[in-house]
Amino acid sequence: MDRFEEVVLRIKERVDLPTLIGEYVDLKPKGRYHVGLCPFHQEKTPSFTVYSDSQHFKCYGCGKAGDVFSFLQERDGLEFRAAMEILADRVGLSIEGVFKRSGGSRENSKDVHGVLSKVRGWYAAMLQAPQGEPARRYLEDRGMGGAVESFALGYHPPGESLRQFAAREKLPPQVLEQAGLLGRDGYERFSGRLIFPIADERGKVVGFGGRVLVPNSSNAKYLNSPESPYFNKRRLLFGLEQVKKAGERQLVVMEGYTDVIAAHLAGLEGVVATLGTSLTTDHARLLERYATGGVVLLFDGDRAGRQAAERAFRELVHTRLEVRIALLEEGVDPADLVAPAPGKEPEELAAGRAKLEAIIGGAGDALTVWFRLQRQTMDLTLDVNVERVGRTCTQILGSVDDPIRREALGRRMARHLGIQESSFLQAVSQRASSKRRTTRSVDDDHDRQAPETLVDPLVQSDLELLACLLAAPDLLPQTASLEVRCERVRELLTYFREVVARGSSSKEQIVGYLFMKCSERPDLVEKLTGGLDRSAHLKSPSESLNLLLRDRSVYAGRHEAQHIRYRLQQARAQGDTALEDELTQEYLKQLRCRTVSGDG
Repeated sequence: MDRFEEVVLRIKERVDLPTLIGEYVDLKPKGRYHVGLCPFHQEKTPSFTVYSDSQHFKCYGCGKAGDVFSFLQERDGLEFRAAMEILADRVGLSIEGVFKRSGGSRENSKDVHGVLSKVRGWYAAMLQAPQGEPARRYLEDRGMGGAVESFALGYHPPGESLRQFAAREKLPPQVLEQAGLLGRDGYERFSGRLIFPIADERGKVVGFGGRVLVPNSSNAKYLNSPESPYFNKRRLLFGLEQVKKAGERQLVVMEGYTDVIAAHLAGLEGVVATLGTSLTTDHARLLERYATGGVVLLFDGDRAGRQAAERAFRELVHTRLEVRIALLEEGVDPADLVAPAPGKEPEELAAGRAKLEAIIGGAGDALTVWFRLQRQTMDLTLDVNVERVGRTCTQILGSVDDPIRREALGRRMARHLGIQESSFLQAVSQRASSKRRTTRSVDDDHDRQAPETLVDPLVQSDLELLACLLAAPDLLPQTASLEVRCERVRELLTYFREVVARGSSSKEQIVGYLFMKCSERPDLVEKLTGGLDRSAHLKSPSESLNLLLRDRSVYAGRHEAQHIRYRLQQARAQGDTALEDELTQEYLKQLRCRTVSGDG
């Protein structure tokens, strides 16, 4: 067992899945398992089940299933590695060397976060050095000097100073190039800029933002690190690390670094910002995890801000978050309202904070604000505009998978449009039915490719076979020569034999290993959780396996007869009497064999 597999299994042994999921979902114990409302879809009756013995979960409403890793991946939109790092930190387990394997898919020989953390420290030192005087003066003029330590602000002096530091510290150039800090031609991208380190929700440095001190037409005011395996703007919120430390649960999403910093300095510690990109579903997953008290999206009052608000509504229409939207007056900047800039009197600061709090407190629910924005551009007393907006609404609702949420939103939309709820919901239903018919027609075309699509009873019984072995791993030797038709079960049994051959014999070790091997294969996870569900209901795995082995030859005969019958029907339809006679004799022979064997 290599280092990666060893660490994965140790994490699974140490992390109690019901405890972890209980931080997201209100779980209630029910015998050997726990139940609660599914975190992946909206429901009124709990169908989400967490099994303590096998440490896996399954929702019997939406079908989501997996182990501790796949839960974090699905719930928080993480890659496997990020989920592994979070869980390892949780149980105090070192993962040093886990992703260092020459020639392998997990090769990553450098500690990226450690390298970037060193660069952050150098930036901070440069801000305090004589070269950092222009940046310090800028911060003081903007009233943000008090945030230098809490936000680890820094400065990148002009010239090739970072390259020299990297050479002294023997930092890997490829990491600095990937982070956009150094160019292969010697160019230092953030040279002369105030630096905002960007951390993920775990507090690990993943990139940087830079602001020019003296804006001009040849330089962009703000720059971010480029997209990379560890820096994805769609999954990052600036200030989230500070929000977590403050313990805030009602979050406000703003649009810039300085807005966030000024708000925190003014005592509004639940503020974060996107990194120059629109709000995404990945952002929503982060917010769902931390903004349990709801979220307010604060946008500029100009045309771009209104468009961003409309996009945000469409993006968050799926979320279970309580989302409200507030729009600033044109020309009003949150940082200017609350930043303690030189010369501001305490009364002025208090008034600015009160004004910002009033704007945030007056935020309307996302749907209401969306309709308000529609009315600003078109007259909804005119039938043609009602039809236009109604068509947009049905498109939006067509992307909502959960039927309960879709109907609730539909009723509210109908009221805003001033039309009958029943008529509008019928239009939504017809659109959804049209999509289903299109899908079914594709499936029907596929089914006509029989006999390949005929259901093989042996494939169906393979899941029962897997269930027997999961319930009683010591039965594995009895299946050594068995032909397994289902490809996914066959793969799982290959992994099953691997871990048993390495000396693992307990169900917990075997199941942990199987989930680890299936981490990037949802189809295998689905089959594995199905087998686990079935295994829990087997009273005698040994007796069930004996019956299964006895019946499999019968199942094979039935499947062969299905194929012959299908070919016979085709021969009749084509008028091929010679082939029809031949297949009739073959079919009768199959029936006689099944009668003799007792499968009449």
